Amino acid sequence: MQRTQRGEGVVGRIESETVLSGVAAGFVMGLSEVIASLVSGQSALVPLRHAASVVLGEDAFGATAPAVLLVGAIVHFSVAVMYGFAYGVFNSQVTWKKRVVGPYQAALGVAFGTIIWLLDFQFIARLFYPWMLDHSQFVQWALHAIGFGLPLGLLFAEREPPLRIGEKPER
Repeated sequence: MQRTQRGEGVVGRIESETVLSGVAAGFVMGLSEVIASLVSGQSALVPLRHAASVVLGEDAFGATAPAVLLVGAIVHFSVAVMYGFAYGVFNSQVTWKKRVVGPYQAALGVAFGTIIWLLDFQFIARLFYPWMLDHSQFVQWALHAIGFGLPLGLLFAEREPPLRIGEKPER
């Protein structure tokens, strides 16, 4: 494995950069969820209540707002970090030339967000959290693909360091 000048492994740097991108993309998605909730005439807390329900179950829908905010935010950003890390693991196997191409990373991010939606809603929610299927699945797909995956891919491409003069790309 090649090393960066900071002495970190390429894989470690990529994953740590993607975790930061995952937090930022998680913020974009969370804000998009709140806006979608308000546009549909629901409370801004609905997305946080759904995130909190992963830990609290259906009790999240009757819990006090501060508890829901805390638990929901922790769950939401923990999942965003986990998926951001997974995106980085995958991208560590992609050539440098593809890692820095915005349109490639944008498409990969949208595909990754779609896979997350399929896993989270069409598999896990159907088995364990059926109340999460009460909302439009098209909107949920768009929030995951465009609200999370797209910014994740674009931020990843942007954070990938450029080559220095005389440096050869990894792989």
